Amino acid sequence: MSDQQGAAGPHPHAPDRDDGAPDGAVLRGIDRLSEATGYLSGICILVSTVVVCYAVVLRAAGNSTIWQTELAVYLLIVVTFIGAAYGLKHGAHVNVELFADRLPVRGRLILEIVRAALSLVLIVVVAWYATQMWWEAVVTRSTSGTAWDPPLKYVYAILPLGMALVALQYVAIIARRARALTRTGRVLDEGDS
Repeated sequence: MSDQQGAAGPHPHAPDRDDGAPDGAVLRGIDRLSEATGYLSGICILVSTVVVCYAVVLRAAGNSTIWQTELAVYLLIVVTFIGAAYGLKHGAHVNVELFADRLPVRGRLILEIVRAALSLVLIVVVAWYATQMWWEAVVTRSTSGTAWDPPLKYVYAILPLGMALVALQYVAIIARRARALTRTGRVLDEGDS
């Protein structure tokens, strides 16, 4: 039993061993990308904290702030949407397990595949509309309209990029759950189902 596998089977979002499968390198690549988004999110939180502290000092000294609050908000948007893939990889998203915990292992795997597939559809729809919104900002050269007035094409790119990263992680989850489902005797204890 691996460290990501409990008595009731593996955590639904925990990566299974890829055992040299042809798609294993792709799945590990998705995992590394999701890990990188977590580190990027951490850096953005740190930079946002420094920016907010700098703004507080400026205001305390009687100076006005132009870009600090807006940049801090944009960095937190990066944390939310780009870091979502990291959270999904580590099972940190809200998940109601009341019903799933009562299912045998095979039923849980099927349920996880269905949940991930439905979530993937939603993520793709959000990515589609977010991409249209981003493209409109690019074409119209929209800006924020504030004193700092940064171009919105950069801010609006965060949501479709984040949704693409989350979609990749859902694909990895589906692939791993499907593999575990077809190899339940090898990956999981068949006696649980």
